[in-house]
Amino acid sequence: MNQRLLDPFFSLKLQEIITETHFIMIRRANYLLLFILTLFSLSILGQQLPIDVNNITDAQIEQFLKEVENRGLTEAEIEAAARLQGYSSSEIELINSKIDEYRNGPKVDSIKSSNNIPRKQLGSLSKKSPSQRELEVGKNNLKVFGYNLFKNKELNFEPSLRLPTPKDYILGADDELKVDISGYAYQHYDLTVSPEGTIKIESLSPIYVNGYTIEEAKRIIIDKLKFLFGGLRNGSLTAEVTLGNVRSIQVTIAGEVENPGTYSLSSLSKVYNALYSCGGPSENGSFRYIKLIRDNREIAEIDLYSFLTKGITKGNIHLKDQDFIFIPIAEKKVELLGEVKRPAIFELRKEETLKDLLIYASGFTDKAYTDLITITRSTNKEKTLLSVDGNNPDLFTLKNGDEIVVNSILPRFENRVEVIGSVFRPGQYALSSDLSTILDLINIADGPTEEAFLDRILLFRENDKKEESIIPLNLRNIIDRKDENISLKRNDKIVVKSYSELREERFVEIAGAVNMSGVFPYYEDMTVEDLIILAGGFSEGATLKRIEIARRLFNDEKSDNTVEVLTYTTNKNLSGGFNNILSPFDKVFIRELPNYEEQKLVTITGEVNYPGVYTIKKREERILDLILRSGGLREEAYLQGGRFYRDGKLLAMNLQKAINEAGNFGNLVLQEGDSLHLPKIPEVVKLSGQVLNPTTIAFQPNLNFDDYIAQAGGFTDSAFVRKIYVRYSNGLTDRTRSFMGIKNYPDVERGMEVIVPTRRKTRWTGAERISVSAGIISLSAVLLTLIRLI
Repeated sequence: MNQRLLDPFFSLKLQEIITETHFIMIRRANYLLLFILTLFSLSILGQQLPIDVNNITDAQIEQFLKEVENRGLTEAEIEAAARLQGYSSSEIELINSKIDEYRNGPKVDSIKSSNNIPRKQLGSLSKKSPSQRELEVGKNNLKVFGYNLFKNKELNFEPSLRLPTPKDYILGADDELKVDISGYAYQHYDLTVSPEGTIKIESLSPIYVNGYTIEEAKRIIIDKLKFLFGGLRNGSLTAEVTLGNVRSIQVTIAGEVENPGTYSLSSLSKVYNALYSCGGPSENGSFRYIKLIRDNREIAEIDLYSFLTKGITKGNIHLKDQDFIFIPIAEKKVELLGEVKRPAIFELRKEETLKDLLIYASGFTDKAYTDLITITRSTNKEKTLLSVDGNNPDLFTLKNGDEIVVNSILPRFENRVEVIGSVFRPGQYALSSDLSTILDLINIADGPTEEAFLDRILLFRENDKKEESIIPLNLRNIIDRKDENISLKRNDKIVVKSYSELREERFVEIAGAVNMSGVFPYYEDMTVEDLIILAGGFSEGATLKRIEIARRLFNDEKSDNTVEVLTYTTNKNLSGGFNNILSPFDKVFIRELPNYEEQKLVTITGEVNYPGVYTIKKREERILDLILRSGGLREEAYLQGGRFYRDGKLLAMNLQKAINEAGNFGNLVLQEGDSLHLPKIPEVVKLSGQVLNPTTIAFQPNLNFDDYIAQAGGFTDSAFVRKIYVRYSNGLTDRTRSFMGIKNYPDVERGMEVIVPTRRKTRWTGAERISVSAGIISLSAVLLTLIRLI
């Protein structure tokens, strides 16, 4: 331990730490003692007890700092005054920490938050200027290359505030700097650049940083802080200077710009940010010679094509307050259209050639005819046409207003021949020394298929006028060397048909009692049994003894028969021989057994002994048979009021009369889905409509129709008595009949409903009454005249 203390380097290091620590302690002790003096003075003047240091307010601390400037006492006097007031050493230390917290904020919080507080933009910025129009110029509606760069709503050049501080950032008024000192001690400063371009740190003189980069300002600030923190001189403390909140700057954009004016931008902005805000160059503006002017001196020239074609933002430097961006008129613009990947209107620099233009257009398409490029140029008097070799574009210099057209290659082949149809490898082939004849083409296509029709193939050939003609050939004879093996020409096409293509598509059809009726392809030597198998076999109820085959006849014009009908018999095993082979287009019909029928269900409910669902046993089963099968009627059944339904609708009938009458009239034959309901004997009669008291009355055999009307209170004034009708419980209806004023009402039965309809009265208008009266008077006059004449 003693030897280490004797180490010169260690002793020097320890001395520096002690000196730095002593400097900080003395500075803080002065503040503490002066604060205690202030509290003591205030206490004596107010004749109060000592102030509780745990509850010292920020207002008291602020008052203390003001008193420091007006008072001057030695440390001994201040400490003696504090002791007399009863302050302990711990209270003095607590006062010391509260002073530090008031001046610099809580130490722990500042350490945690100084690097986490997001950077903010001070002041309001100009919004992006809206696009006034979509630019389309030129006879082919070509757009100026790059014009949409600043019109794209999805593209945003606004600077990010979350990026690291740019090293070349130029400081100015209102910028905020964050200074963090760390090591064996910690201190944080939030500094704002004043309008004079300076920052102030504690007792140090103002530090001028305006116009310096952030890196230059960092060196200057650290050099100044070394007077306060000796550890910065020997490396025991470190200091970091970063950019906090940033200011806004004013940039003026003029010339051929979409929206000229002065814009408020972030001080982090670059030239592209300003161009995006103003909407970019206008219709006549230059994309290649944009100038950045600072202090009346051009400091950069921006060529947007570097960014548009390579993604390189050349000349995109940081802006300063009061910078001026000028966009001149484009002096050399040409139109490029046709078979290039990016047809547009391009601006060229003075030294650029056709080669540069093609680079900006991303080169030719795969259909471009590059041997000859056509250029239309305006002279002093008229237009002239130039032809340029597209394979050497760097030898031709373009002029303003040139129109360049890259034509496409011809849509034709130099050496194509083709074979399609019934060969193993149909397709297009190259005409060459190894492929020059018909047989060469057939052989390279792996030859004809088995079903190829070789007796007549077709050769399609173009004549001198590009018109196609057909040359029929016999491929069989060519293969057998009986016919000439014709030489091929460019664009020849050979078509080889198959036997199936040269005839109508053949099929057979089956219908009736099979599982899958329908149309099936015809196969050679196909029999009836084969077709039944394809149709899924017989369905239930199919008869095997009467299979009909309808076959087309190919007779001459003298015969009247067009179809032949054949009858065939098979067995359940479908083991018939080949004695009944089908012909194309045959139609086969499988019949059902005469007495075969699926079960059909009917329903009977109500007052029978065994109500429920029943199956129709025979074709002629009737309603009475169903009643008997259900065990007959119960004693309380009312057969006359039975209701019979077919297809879900009531079929009105008097079952009592239908069953009792001879001839079975009304005793209907049952059908699937029929339903019969036999109610109990009804004991009421219902009266509704235009009666005074619509009601339901118990049935009484000794009452007649008028008696029931009387039971309902009689008719109302609106009753249409002549139209009274009744609805019986079986669904039948009957109406009132009248002759010579005598009314014959319907018969009274159990369960009926009497309906008295409403008489609709029609009132005459005044004009109608006058017209009728005049008619009666005229008729009366005529009658009187006739009487007198008689």
